[in-house]
Amino acid sequence: MNTPVGYICFVLLLSLASCDSFRRPIDLDLPEVERQLVVECYLRPNEPYRLLLTETKGYFDELDECPMVRGALVVIEQAGRRDTLREAAYLGDCSLTNPNFIPFFDETRTRFYNYGSDAVCPLDYTQDFRLEIIDEAGGRSAVATTRMIAPISFSSIELTWDEAGEKAFAFLRARDNGDEVNFYRIQLHKNRLFRPDSLTGGFFNVAKNPEFDIVIDDEPLFNGNDIAFGTNYDFEEGDTLIATLYHIEKAYYDYLGDISSSSSANGNPFAQPLKIRSNIQGGTGVFTFLLYDRDTVAVQR
Repeated sequence: MNTPVGYICFVLLLSLASCDSFRRPIDLDLPEVERQLVVECYLRPNEPYRLLLTETKGYFDELDECPMVRGALVVIEQAGRRDTLREAAYLGDCSLTNPNFIPFFDETRTRFYNYGSDAVCPLDYTQDFRLEIIDEAGGRSAVATTRMIAPISFSSIELTWDEAGEKAFAFLRARDNGDEVNFYRIQLHKNRLFRPDSLTGGFFNVAKNPEFDIVIDDEPLFNGNDIAFGTNYDFEEGDTLIATLYHIEKAYYDYLGDISSSSSANGNPFAQPLKIRSNIQGGTGVFTFLLYDRDTVAVQR
C-alpha cells in the first residue's frame, strides 16, 4: 500500500515538535541546604584531646570552599572538669585543597585535627565524657556523650599451613562477656601499620586496607562464647601479623556500619540515600573512645 508523501511529512513535523519539547529548560526550586556540624573525635586514655570540626556542604556549593568551622567553642567535660580545646593557628585563607593551618596531630601524626588541648584524657570507666560545641557565628551547637569500655584481649592467634607448607591462615579467638551486649571491631594487618614520614617527623598510615576488618554485634552468634574468625591462606613465612581488637560502643558500631553501606552505595543510581546514624546531637559524626588489645605474631613454621 502506498503512503501519501504529505502524510509522511506531517508525521515528521509532529516528531520534530515533540523532540523540541524535550529540550525545554526546566527550573528546579531546590530548598537551601542547612549546613550541619560534622564532628570526629576519638578519645584515647593518656593522650591529649583532639577534634576535627567541619561542616556539610550543598551539592552546588563551591567545591574548594573551606570546610573547617572557625572560631567555635569546644569543651570536653568529665567528672566536673571542663577542658576547652583551642583552635589551630591559621596562616591565611582556608580552602579544601589548602587548609593553610598548623594542625594538631595524633600520637603517630597520621591524623590531623583543627581543635586540641594539652589536657590529657584520663582513664575512667565509671563516668561519662561530655562534648559541647558552640558555633556562635553559624548559630549552631552540638552535644554528645560517651563512656569508656574496658578492652578485652585475644585468647589465641593460631597459624595453620596449607599442604604445601607455603601459605598460612590465621585463626583468632577472644572470649565474649555473656552478661551484656557487646560490639567489637577486629582488624588484621600484615607487616606494619605505619611507615616513617621524613617531612612531618611522624608516620604515614599504610594500614587503610587491612587484610581483615570486621565489625561484630555479639548477640546473634557469640554472646558468652568465643569470638572466632579465620582468614584466607594469605601469609608467608617471614610475614608479621598485627591483630587489633577494639571494644566499641553501639553508637560507633552503627556509625561504622552506615559509613560502610554509604560507601558501597556511592555511585549506584538505584541505591536509596542513607542517613548516617550518629551520637552527635545537633550535628553528625562520632564522639567515642578507641580502646583496644593488640597482638603481634611472627609467621613461622
